[in-house]
Amino acid sequence: MFTYIKVSALLILIAATCAIAQVEQQVSMELSMSFDVPYVGPIKKLDTFIFGPNISHHTEKTEAKRFYAKMLVNDSKGKIIDAKNKLYFKYNIENEEYWEIPFEKALYKRDSIKTKKGSSKKKRSGWSMAFGDGESAIDNVYRTKKNGGLLLGVESIKWKTTITDSSGGVLIIEEWEAPRLPALRLADSLNKSLQIYLGRPDTLIATFGGGFSNMMLESKNINHQLPQINGEIIKAIIQTFEENESDPTFAMELEITELIIEPLNIDNFRVPKLYTITDK
Repeated sequence: MFTYIKVSALLILIAATCAIAQVEQQVSMELSMSFDVPYVGPIKKLDTFIFGPNISHHTEKTEAKRFYAKMLVNDSKGKIIDAKNKLYFKYNIENEEYWEIPFEKALYKRDSIKTKKGSSKKKRSGWSMAFGDGESAIDNVYRTKKNGGLLLGVESIKWKTTITDSSGGVLIIEEWEAPRLPALRLADSLNKSLQIYLGRPDTLIATFGGGFSNMMLESKNINHQLPQINGEIIKAIIQTFEENESDPTFAMELEITELIIEPLNIDNFRVPKLYTITDK
């Protein structure tokens, strides 16, 4: 009799433990970005993401400082993709309007990455610079590190990678590395699961927390003997300079400023209340 009671109690405990372990979770993440682009001026961008099981809610607010740039850049909008219920919404924050989009529009189209012949000869963006190509070979690469302070509640390491090419151009990438963050790994996993469901190839899905300097060096096949960056990159500053110039030709700063794991709340994946539906 006592043995039966003990076994029953153990089974109840195991069932309760499994139920707790199966509670669905979501991750809220905030990413702040700022650019300083020639002829356009400073631009600030704030992205907020909420990732759940095969569902996501993304808002973005972009603001330029210069008057003429405001007309082209300023924007505030959001989108919600619910793969389980085949729903896709977009909304305008300033106008407080939303509209439904056929779910098929959220699916990845393989021909969207096809490029026309000769497209590889397109001009590079102002900040990419011609590092490692046939015109400007890499002359020097070095990397230093120091204490980066407290970010997202954890101690960070600040890395500075400097790349100089034969034309005298300089690319400086400063990155703040944190230890492996469970919340960021969960956000990455939830986002990847949704993107794969929508048909995006695994190789085209960006990884949160990936380093910029390592990506640059690998993409250009640059051989180096640098200290390794193995953790999560949660903040970065990227600047490019022309030869003998002290002012950058391009500057960008980005930082993950919020990262929270919470129990799944489906209300976080709805269009804000009081918004009116419209046709687009």
